Amino acid sequence: MPRQLLQLTEADAESEDLAQELVPSSRVPGRELQSVPPPAFVGTDTPSQSTKTEPPPAPEATCPWATPEHPRHGEQPGLMAFPPKLVAEQLTSIDADLFKKVQPQQCLGSIWSKRNEPGYEHRTCTVSATVTQFNNVANCVITTCLGNAHMTARDRAVVLEHWIKVAKACRALRNYSSLHAILSALQSVSVHRLKNTWAKVSRKKIRTFEKLCSQDNAQSRNLLLKDRPAKLGALGISVQRAWKRRQQQQGVVPFLGTFLTDLFMLDTAMEEYLEGNEVNHRKKNKEYRVLTEILLLQVAADRYHIEPEEPFRAWFQAGTWLSEDESYTLSCQLEPRACPQTGGAARSHPQA
Repeated sequence: MPRQLLQLTEADAESEDLAQELVPSSRVPGRELQSVPPPAFVGTDTPSQSTKTEPPPAPEATCPWATPEHPRHGEQPGLMAFPPKLVAEQLTSIDADLFKKVQPQQCLGSIWSKRNEPGYEHRTCTVSATVTQFNNVANCVITTCLGNAHMTARDRAVVLEHWIKVAKACRALRNYSSLHAILSALQSVSVHRLKNTWAKVSRKKIRTFEKLCSQDNAQSRNLLLKDRPAKLGALGISVQRAWKRRQQQQGVVPFLGTFLTDLFMLDTAMEEYLEGNEVNHRKKNKEYRVLTEILLLQVAADRYHIEPEEPFRAWFQAGTWLSEDESYTLSCQLEPRACPQTGGAARSHPQA
């Protein structure tokens, strides 16, 4: 035993000496990780450290349509690396999670109309998150459709067709929030004015796009007509029935802007109190019905079972999308044809 202990002691001493020799090189952990570029937004490429004769420009090296389905090592994925069905499913999953967190009372016109006032940020945070997601989807569509100066009209047409496929998939998934965002973006001035680009889109995709636009009329409200309670006191029964039908029916994500508009109009058109400081019960009943529809749709939104795809979510969340003026300026550069001098007159996509 003493001999074995002596051997173990000598082995420990040798290991400590070896550790001390390795300390200088191990004190800088992650040096390899520091050379890995951060996630890039579509249309950008991180410059390589290798010396090549013709290095691509940093902001315009990789077009979103040209990114292969399986990017090379070190190359960031672009929009075309994700199939339309996958994009629609992931947008639906994100939209559903945000919509389920919405607190219906924050949609009231008396509260939402004061969202920009000091002290009201926390009172409208759940609604603001849904509105921000809608705007991000619309801006993503516009930015990827415009691409950069290296893209031809045919290249941009491929991206347009890709988004039309995504919109059709969103319609099948009954995600009317992203569906409305995509259609609004494709009808924005910055994209709609690209006549040469739209001329390259197949007739079949044009017909699909026109059909989706014709059906995009307050669909989320009509979906709930069959589930709307006949009496105000039937809300609990309706929720229970909705939960029982959860496995048999498909999920729904509405366009929240429709409800925000209705509640804002109610708050503007009807007084809170009547003569004699009496509560306006007629207004409260109307608001209650709208909030009931939101609650029932939140039950329906819980029916989705979509696994998150981190590559797409990382790409979408890392995106730096163009503003309204930036997209209109780029659109005029791509197809300079009878453009006004300022981009302020450009019609932006509808926002919630």
